[in-house]
Amino acid sequence: MIRHTAPRGVRRAVTVAAALAATALVITGCTSSDTPSDEPVEITFWTWLPDIQTTVDKFEEAHPNITVKVENVGVGIDEYTKIQNAVDAGSGGPDVAHMTYDAIPAFALTGALADLTQTGGESISDTFLPGVVSLVQFGDAIYGVPQDFGPGVMYYREDLFTAAGVEVPTTWDEYATAAEQLHAANPNAYITYLEPGLVDAPYMGLWQLGAKPWTIENGTDLTLDLQSEEALQWADYWTELNNAGLTLESVQGSDEWFKQMGDGQIATWVVGAWGLQALTGVLPQNEGLWRVAPQPVWNEGDTGTSQWGGSASVVLAQSEKQEAATEFALWVNGSEEGVASLRDDQGLLPTTNAVWEDPAFIDEEIAYLGGQQARQIFAQSAQDTVVGWSWTPFQPYIGSVYKDTVGQAISNKTSIAEGFKAWQDRIAEYAEEQGFTVTIAD
Repeated sequence: MIRHTAPRGVRRAVTVAAALAATALVITGCTSSDTPSDEPVEITFWTWLPDIQTTVDKFEEAHPNITVKVENVGVGIDEYTKIQNAVDAGSGGPDVAHMTYDAIPAFALTGALADLTQTGGESISDTFLPGVVSLVQFGDAIYGVPQDFGPGVMYYREDLFTAAGVEVPTTWDEYATAAEQLHAANPNAYITYLEPGLVDAPYMGLWQLGAKPWTIENGTDLTLDLQSEEALQWADYWTELNNAGLTLESVQGSDEWFKQMGDGQIATWVVGAWGLQALTGVLPQNEGLWRVAPQPVWNEGDTGTSQWGGSASVVLAQSEKQEAATEFALWVNGSEEGVASLRDDQGLLPTTNAVWEDPAFIDEEIAYLGGQQARQIFAQSAQDTVVGWSWTPFQPYIGSVYKDTVGQAISNKTSIAEGFKAWQDRIAEYAEEQGFTVTIAD
């Protein structure tokens, strides 16, 4: 899976702010089934992972009393809309669902998801990487079992850099210089691409800069700051590259985009580490041409990185089989056999402490990347992730209006900073409609 984009437009039955104020992060009236774990039970699992049945089969072999019915009801927004419909109706949803980290707050904080510390998931915080657990934890409650994640790295075409005599950049200033040099040496080659609808790009960039574009206090007080020094630094940087004709407009994951990557029109891809699975899966003919390097930093000597993408397995509060559902989610994402299947059969990047402490995993040489020990770079990025980034309970909406604001600036080669202002205005308007008190930072 390669998109990892923010979901769009999940419908709310009540205003988000009202729900937050009413629930105070505590789900009441929801109890897990009393069905003993050794009695036969069937659970439903909604996911868009194409080959997950292989992993499910292994779970069922180890747990003959639990049958898992796998259903693909759509990717991202399509699945989330169906989940919200089931929440509104009070029934009809799955027991377990695949959900990206940025979508979880919208469901968790309004009572749609079970607190897994109450259904058999007490070990989650000890089993999984702390930085990933923080993406599914609100207060003392944990609303998902981490499945994969995307520590930021830079994949690059080693052959293009070598042919042009260009050094691999370690800072964003060097990256801009490399963009000029690569394009001058080969007018058909661009340092990277910009996609008008890909909100993950500013998420990743602002996160690395330590920006706080949205902050919520007291449940309903929202401060927006998409005109901060950090936000404008990111916006002006990419405006300059875009307007200089040093980037290519393309849609990540499209056939055209993969062709551009494979043909050498796109020289770098700054993304979550999971991008390796996309490269190996779709561009096997490029084996040996790509390498991976740390995510460029803004100042020489900086180490801070960010993340892009990742998902968890969540259990719905309306499920009558929460304990069996939690047992399934824990095994798939946390057991030795489950993690091995996610890694080898699904091509996902595991999130357990154990696998990242295993030298055999960390030190494996990746043939596709010319024999690099790429996971050492992944691990360092995970360790260096800037702390403090947060998602809002209405992140799906924020992602949905990006294309019509910032995306227009990218396509028209105008100021991305002005696009940020328009984006902020749309977010503010929506948040007020949802009952938030909105302050625009000076």
